[in-house]
Amino acid sequence: MKNQDLVDFLSSLGVCEICQLRYLKARGTEYKDIKETLQKFDVKLNKNVVYDGKLISYEAQPAKKARIGICPTCMGLFSKDFQMELLGCILASDFAKYDCQKIVLAISLPMSLQLRQLSMWFALKRKFGASIDDNIPPDVPIKEAVKLILHPIICDKLEKEYDANGLMINIDLTHKLENEEVEKLVQLNKEAFPAKAAYQKRIEISRGLLEKQYQPSKVKAETFEKYFEIPCTQVEESLKLGSIDLQGPLVCVAGRYRKLSRELSHTPWILSGQRLMDDSIEEIIIRHVGPHFTEKLDRITFMSSGREDVDVRCLGKGRPFVLEIPNATRSCLSQNQAFQMERAVDGSGKVSILNLQVVAREESIHIKTGEEQKKKFYRALCALKEPVTAEILDKLQISTSFDIQQKTPIRVLHRRPLHTRPRKIYSVKAKVQRGSTKVLIIDIVTQAGTYIKELVHGEFGRTKPSLSSIVGKPIDIQALDVVGIDLDWPLEVNNSTCIE
Repeated sequence: MKNQDLVDFLSSLGVCEICQLRYLKARGTEYKDIKETLQKFDVKLNKNVVYDGKLISYEAQPAKKARIGICPTCMGLFSKDFQMELLGCILASDFAKYDCQKIVLAISLPMSLQLRQLSMWFALKRKFGASIDDNIPPDVPIKEAVKLILHPIICDKLEKEYDANGLMINIDLTHKLENEEVEKLVQLNKEAFPAKAAYQKRIEISRGLLEKQYQPSKVKAETFEKYFEIPCTQVEESLKLGSIDLQGPLVCVAGRYRKLSRELSHTPWILSGQRLMDDSIEEIIIRHVGPHFTEKLDRITFMSSGREDVDVRCLGKGRPFVLEIPNATRSCLSQNQAFQMERAVDGSGKVSILNLQVVAREESIHIKTGEEQKKKFYRALCALKEPVTAEILDKLQISTSFDIQQKTPIRVLHRRPLHTRPRKIYSVKAKVQRGSTKVLIIDIVTQAGTYIKELVHGEFGRTKPSLSSIVGKPIDIQALDVVGIDLDWPLEVNNSTCIE
């Protein structure tokens, strides 16, 4: 089969030039210049068009230009008229409120297009015989062609870049023949696959069914032709735009927070339907950062590298966190805007944030990667029942790492399963609090996931060994601060240096 013979046959059926290129298996940029690509495939430009099933020569009627009918294979999907209609509908939607510079089209196509592809497949088999494979479609599939043809055109017209993680433009296409043809397909399916239909109470007609079961190797042309024409003919109306729905990108905003209050929960603290605290770290940060990106703050997900108890502060460089913001209308954040958000959070007096920035979605994995391997640094204020001795101080100067076994603390058993977890303690250093001989300041470096309070007092032997068991004396922890987290993420950004 020569390319010229294929194109001449397709042209005689009213197939548009774009779809002719699909049947020539054109790829990538080959769809940009139709004339050049046809010449590349050794195809002479067709000076005739088909109208109402008849060949009309441009040369024979120079005074009257023939109207080209609607392509029977794409139903007008790749026509200039459809491109302009689609572009106009996108611009008429809420498109302008999204600042995202990257977009992706998600087009829902009617099954009528797949039926026409099969019809043309049968027609080519009849025309060209064995040169047309029974199992491999003779054309570039419509879905793939949409990406190759429509995506670049729409991106160019909207002056946007294509990116699968960008603003998703969901487009639903319909055709008036769809319902009628699906009903025919139900009947065809019963006849073509009687064994399967016999035990199926309800035949589920889907695009997946067409892709898997409907090809010349599985369905006879004679059976197909009882319900659908071979070849498919031009349609009176082109595809219609059913709806356009915009889905903004998932924007990730990262930073580090410092918890300054000993009366603040990590997330909203609700017990038996009753709220126990007025605010939380999560709510304070989302309240001041979220509105820049979305109106729906309740859909924002807050994640951090671990968490503190209500009565524990987090100081030093703070704890890394990330906000995952779905359907964001804004995807950018200037340093000045970030600085204003940081100041607003600082104004709460309970939480301080820094290094606020937008990060790539894949970077948020840093929050969970190595969750139990990274080191954490703590400072604990501890009390003994008797004055600290030199022997006690000496026992609490530990520079060599050691392992402990920790049962899940009683205080968190309502939300954590009962397990005995091994944890590594890297170092312990203790000194006496100035002005109080019964009070110790203990600096502890541990593996992430260690329960520090239980490490100190032992919780009735549920943590072994504990600092209390090491010195042989009861030790009570009075206050605890997180002073460092060994996670070098996100990047340090001093937003205060870029005030506009």
